[in-house]
Amino acid sequence: MADRALFIPIILGTARKGRRSENAARFMFEQTKGRAGVETEFVDVAKIPMRLDDAGEQMKDPGFSALVTRADALVVVTPEYNHGYPGLLKHALDMNLDEYVHKAVGICGVSAGGFGGTRVIEALLPVMRELGLVTILHRCELR
Repeated sequence: MADRALFIPIILGTARKGRRSENAARFMFEQTKGRAGVETEFVDVAKIPMRLDDAGEQMKDPGFSALVTRADALVVVTPEYNHGYPGLLKHALDMNLDEYVHKAVGICGVSAGGFGGTRVIEALLPVMRELGLVTILHRCELR
């Protein structure tokens, strides 16, 4: 048993207006909040300050980097956009590197289509592996 609660933030991976995947992310957040021995935080990718004119260490947001460093694991809830993931999510993920290594990440793919987010999960797997994250998969079909 851990001496402290696990810290597992839930990251909503889209900034699109009218985003239906926010419902799935809020559900995951509420479920995680209710777990004994787990602390969580809801992270909206739309609210992470991101520099779009630089790369590497220069584009890091100190707050998001500190959150990822503190996290024992992450849960990313993301919609599927044209068989892929939102660009802003990719940019947010790319802001950190060392902070991710050997941490677990759950991917919750969300889609109104018949594949229920499977393709966004498939597209994100190589990204997560490259970042050094260990993946756990789940998909949500919106009906």
